[in-house]
Amino acid sequence: MTLKQINPADIDGKLIDMIGNQWMLVTSGTIDSFNMMTASWGFLGYIWGFPAAMCVIRPTRYTKEWLDKTHSYTLTFFPDKYKKALSVLGSKSGRDMDKMHESGLTPVPLPTGDVGYEEATLTLVCRVAYEQNMTQASFLDKSVMPRWYPKGPSDLHTMYIGQIIAAYHKPKALF
Repeated sequence: MTLKQINPADIDGKLIDMIGNQWMLVTSGTIDSFNMMTASWGFLGYIWGFPAAMCVIRPTRYTKEWLDKTHSYTLTFFPDKYKKALSVLGSKSGRDMDKMHESGLTPVPLPTGDVGYEEATLTLVCRVAYEQNMTQASFLDKSVMPRWYPKGPSDLHTMYIGQIIAAYHKPKALF
């Protein structure tokens, strides 16, 4: 594996662009059995005395079942040339097909027991510290519900805040 462990405080980059435009994979499980999904919503920061990453997952996503069982996840970021693979992983369900095979990405075991990808430039390993189901009543901006949740409250995300317990990056010379 060509990933190098780094301190989460040393993560460098345009984080808003990385999450919102380049996308990321949310993966849960072990190298023997896991599922992943593409995401473009989330946050990185510092809370409760530790570096943290927040992701949100809709109740219908297969990855949510994995995360609820393992209480851990990785967030992985890739060079632009993998956008097509991320599109496949975001539009197909692991319940129905072998997404990993179709994506062309190479899963690798991480020292923590979690799953990363050989092609990733940045991998964050997170342990869930807090989870909460979103509620319609909590939206002060009432325009959010009809725009992002046209199916109604039953489709609201669960928010997961995870402590970043490890971070790995691939030096630019390797991709």
